[in-house]
Amino acid sequence: MEPESQSSVPHYRVLHKLAAGGMAEIFLAERIEDGHPPVHVALKRVPSHLRGDATIVGMLSDEIRLGLLCSHPNLVTTLDAGHNDDQPYAVLEYVDGLDLARLRVTMLERGERFTRAQAVHICMEISKGLAYLHVLADASGAPLGVVHRDVTPPNVLLGVDGEVRLCDFGFAKYKSQRTLTEPGLVKGKFSYLSPEAALGQPVDHRADLFGVGIMLWEMLTMSRLFHARTDYETLKLIQKTEIPTLESSGIDAVLEEIVTKCLARDPVRRYQSAEALHNALAAYADWQELSCDLGRLVIQMKLPHRATEASAGAGHAG
Repeated sequence: MEPESQSSVPHYRVLHKLAAGGMAEIFLAERIEDGHPPVHVALKRVPSHLRGDATIVGMLSDEIRLGLLCSHPNLVTTLDAGHNDDQPYAVLEYVDGLDLARLRVTMLERGERFTRAQAVHICMEISKGLAYLHVLADASGAPLGVVHRDVTPPNVLLGVDGEVRLCDFGFAKYKSQRTLTEPGLVKGKFSYLSPEAALGQPVDHRADLFGVGIMLWEMLTMSRLFHARTDYETLKLIQKTEIPTLESSGIDAVLEEIVTKCLARDPVRRYQSAEALHNALAAYADWQELSCDLGRLVIQMKLPHRATEASAGAGHAG
């Protein structure tokens, strides 16, 4: 699926590589259909050097099966899937915008901070997507018990349309998946693991809520919560789960209580569902009369710095 072999996938023209990770690579492509204008999509596949790894190939196949079951505005849509040279690939909705990690870095570079409204809104939308995902059932109506296990800033896509979408089910756990990992194996990015995951213990949907709590804390403070020189030291920080107060960041007691509950070391003390977390954030936003134009912020941060400053003077500041 490299540009020189773009004709190998029928109906799609590969434009360029968007991202490459340890287990997959993603390309920007166009869907070519007679009588219709080209549509941008994202093509995801296993890198060529890993195609012989049955576990990696199986994980992408599991991700595709789960993605095809999902239909929610806060989850990236899997539009199509197939096999090319006996290798699975997924055709995903292309989101024009920035991921939360890139947005945060850009804001830091420009001396900007997330407002409470922006941070709360983003986490409300993530929670809506998780609330759907956590109760997802198969075609027979049997609950799948999905846990995303990688609720992290790079997997939160913020579109210029103002929408928030959670992506990447590569580490997701669900009952009918075919590729299982060894018990106690740490899955996900270390800085956003839950304490139980950092200890190699079984996780459920409440681990995803811990990840939302970390991102909310980091947006409100513009600093990292669990981040050390080595992965081992980071895991130790998470296992201790010592959460600095938000008082110095000017955060009121009500919002800090929401964050603290998300970040409880014991899952029993956290919100027990993503819906409950969403409702708490929504009630807070209503009480504080919070609102934000997230699309404008994303557009502003995508512009070159000088252009951004000029647009802010013209009334385009987010």
